[in-house]
Amino acid sequence: MSKQKKRGESHVRLYAHEMRTAAWQTLDTDARALLVELRALYRPSQGNIVFLSQREAMKRLHIGQRRVQAAFADLIERGWVSVETPGGFNRKTRHATSYRLENESTGAPNNIPRKAYMRWQPEKKSR
Repeated sequence: MSKQKKRGESHVRLYAHEMRTAAWQTLDTDARALLVELRALYRPSQGNIVFLSQREAMKRLHIGQRRVQAAFADLIERGWVSVETPGGFNRKTRHATSYRLENESTGAPNNIPRKAYMRWQPEKKSR
């Protein structure tokens, strides 16, 4: 094994303080896995935008369409991601939905990440 460090190797980071939030603890395993996949697609040169179609998410997670749709909905509801540009087939070329990762800044000066998931709380059920 080479003593030289690998530079620029991709990694996915989940912080302990993020995992202690209600937004993380109430996610099911599909949504958690999808969040890891979305964060794996993150490249600082693209700002905080990632592209992932439902079909590609189905392939990556080995689950069906309804489960992928529910996982995306859960991540959006809890503030982990937001839709930047909806995907569709109404252009000459197909394009996937682009999502904004809420834990990353846009790269613009003085821009801080939104991190809405840190403030998310489940709805209180009334009797």
